[in-house]
Amino acid sequence: MNESHKLLIRGARVFDPSVRLDRTADLFAAEGVLKKIGPFDRDASDIRVIEAKGKIVIPGLFDMHVHLREPGREDEETVASGCRAAAAGGFTEIACMPNTHPPIDGRSQVEFILDRASGQPVRVHPVACITRGQNGEELTEMGELVQAGAVAFSDDGKSVEKAVLLRRALEYAGMFGKPVIEHCEDRTLSENGAMHEGWVSTSAGLRGIPSIAEEVVVARDLLIAEYTKGTLHIAHVSTGGSVRLIREAKSRGVHVTAETCPHYLVLTDEAVRQYDT
Repeated sequence: MNESHKLLIRGARVFDPSVRLDRTADLFAAEGVLKKIGPFDRDASDIRVIEAKGKIVIPGLFDMHVHLREPGREDEETVASGCRAAAAGGFTEIACMPNTHPPIDGRSQVEFILDRASGQPVRVHPVACITRGQNGEELTEMGELVQAGAVAFSDDGKSVEKAVLLRRALEYAGMFGKPVIEHCEDRTLSENGAMHEGWVSTSAGLRGIPSIAEEVVVARDLLIAEYTKGTLHIAHVSTGGSVRLIREAKSRGVHVTAETCPHYLVLTDEAVRQYDT
């Protein structure tokens, strides 16, 4: 066997929550397949060795909310460049949002994404639109989109304003075992604001976004998900009130999951206190 086809990672912290594994160990792989986790006492002269003391080895990460921007904004990102960036960051699978130009709202767009992703270093899972053109007026053909390869539905960047459409989306998506991903924002409350509404936004002269702009939509969506027994995923949660609402819904058995972003975890509006136009 060629030396390049055998690899020993020595002394790493091996972490895999799926099997409750968290310990220091050696990992031996051959032909791209993990063969052993544990002490490695064979002669390693013909093996590529990586000394990984102080490093962490984990399974490939999955990012379920990325923007590949293709088609339409290839100047910002393409499927290929996004996949390379994901692989460089340790991600082996990603789910791409549908707010492209045109939006991913038909079979041909889903197939286009999968075709572009063929042969890339990570696996791409297309998320399709909830409504045609993300216009919030008519549901997409969800069954056809699932057959084409869509794994979920979202109008990311926009909330589904009409409650009856969200109800039908949860019902129909549920028939295919797929989640609905909601961007929760009441635009009549956010009013094109630039940051959290409070003392800092006032002193900086920036239009603020009240926390209720997110929370009222989170509350509505959770109630509709509970009623329909659909599966709801709430994107980029940014307020404590939303966390409380989601926690309460989970305790009632609502099928809801959520995500947030690093800056919501580590920064507050105080971070832009010195903002100067």
